[in-house]
Amino acid sequence: MFLRERISDGSRYFRDRSQLKGRAKNVILPNDETELREGIRYSNKGNTKVTISGSRMGSAGGSVPTGGDVMSMENLSGVLGVGRDEKGIFLRVLPNTTVRQFNNYLSRMDFEYLDSRDEFPIEGGSFPVDVPPEHSVGGTVSTNRSGIRPYVRRIKVVFSDSTFMTLSRGEYIAEGRRMSFPAGRNFFCFDIPSYDSKEDVGPRISENMDLMDLFIGSEGIFCIITEADIYLSDRPESVETVECGKLLNGRIGEIHGQRSVEELKKVKEILDAAYILNVGNLL
Repeated sequence: MFLRERISDGSRYFRDRSQLKGRAKNVILPNDETELREGIRYSNKGNTKVTISGSRMGSAGGSVPTGGDVMSMENLSGVLGVGRDEKGIFLRVLPNTTVRQFNNYLSRMDFEYLDSRDEFPIEGGSFPVDVPPEHSVGGTVSTNRSGIRPYVRRIKVVFSDSTFMTLSRGEYIAEGRRMSFPAGRNFFCFDIPSYDSKEDVGPRISENMDLMDLFIGSEGIFCIITEADIYLSDRPESVETVECGKLLNGRIGEIHGQRSVEELKKVKEILDAAYILNVGNLL
């Protein structure tokens, strides 16, 4: 059973690194994905808006609630294991795993291999992009901070009806401007917005796009990221990135026009039919 507590005045859940101050009634504190899904199912049933909160290291207000409840990911941290494919070595982590924890894991001598039959040496790898060590991996992926997108191999997500799915790079590709994919008992099908992303604000949108790119950079308005596979790099890449968040959520409309905002809202209405996810960062 998930824990849901009343939030007191002055709570840390009302702030991130922006100057915004939020408001919410309760905080949900899942200890694992099962409890997270129970919590989101409870919120959906009561039509209670939910703002996702992790390390709260963002400066654009994305984790600052504007009502409803907070879904805190603070207990969902840790490395699940290490794996390797034709592209390279990767770590599978829970969303609130910090960059420091990620790199510290790589300094240990014994690793948990995702496939016990496949053990291999790991030398010199690190988190692939230049991000402050206290930032979470889930937050970095959800905002595409420092251009982490190409280093994300696989993610696991939970939708607002508690349905979950895992998807890997290249697994679900749009046919032109039409995206279709199964997720548990659901089958989603919708039109991709008609614009092509020209700046790194929000999800990457394009013809024949990869489904993963809709979720990376969307900061929890479509689903909640509960696991991520991140490739290692020999040298962290430094990329200047515009951070997503409430203070910048008008940028998509400014860059691509109001039609782009309305088209993204239609996608949200399909993936988040109750319109409860991340009330602090609605388009």
